Amino acid sequence: MGMVTSADGTEITFVRSGSGPPLVLVHGNADLHTFWDLAGTRSPCAEHCTVYAIDRRGRGGSGDAEEYELEREAEDVGAVVDAIDDPVTLLGHSGGALYSLENATISGQGGTMY
Repeated sequence: MGMVTSADGTEITFVRSGSGPPLVLVHGNADLHTFWDLAGTRSPCAEHCTVYAIDRRGRGGSGDAEEYELEREAEDVGAVVDAIDDPVTLLGHSGGALYSLENATISGQGGTMY
């Protein structure tokens, strides 16, 4: 597992696999990074990309904060994106798509989103 520190000091973990252009996977509200394995997404993507499957805050190996805020979740996505030196593609499922879009709005980070 890899780890980054978000803006509020929360540790956010991710699983990295494959090689190629970076692809960040952000799961939905009731899932973990393993969602992408169960959905049959991570392995095929890792054949062509370096995949970073995030455990969102409060889930899996990631830390959490006392109070929930949408902006914190968006900053978590941004912390992972910032740790990658190349332009990224973001793939968000359910709530993961919301936090990816919010990150793009507040950070101005470039890249492609699905």
